[in-house]
Amino acid sequence: MSQAHVVSIEALAAWKDSLGLFADEGRDALVAVEMEIRRAVDWLEEKTRLWHAEVRKSEDLVVQAKAELTRRKMLPIVGKHPDCTEQEKALRRAQARLEAAELKLETCRRWAPRLRKAIEEYQGMARPLAGWLEHDLPRAAAVLEQRIAALERYVGGPPTP
Repeated sequence: MSQAHVVSIEALAAWKDSLGLFADEGRDALVAVEMEIRRAVDWLEEKTRLWHAEVRKSEDLVVQAKAELTRRKMLPIVGKHPDCTEQEKALRRAQARLEAAELKLETCRRWAPRLRKAIEEYQGMARPLAGWLEHDLPRAAAVLEQRIAALERYVGGPPTP
């Protein structure tokens, strides 16, 4: 019968403990990433609502500026055209504000599906890791615990804590 040369059962026990720590830290990291994903989704939804409201407000400002310009042009001034410089500037500012808000809204709408796709890709990779951390690693630690106990019985030493 051959004999096993066991050098350090304590090293195996330390490795088992490290596996447990790794599992805990891995689960914590997955939870932290999920929280960050939720924050990113919430932020994008909030910005989309904000820019949608800004577009509506800017559209109202454009309508008001156009109405003011039209009223100014209708003022009766004998022999001259009324000075509409301020109203034209106000209209240009309102149109520029509307264009900027529409651009921001479109950017948010364009990023929403990209974000969803990135989340789905991440979750496709994270689910197996989460399953491994939740199920496979504890089983492996239990098997390792059994092997450590068997080795301790084999060498006849006191059980390792």
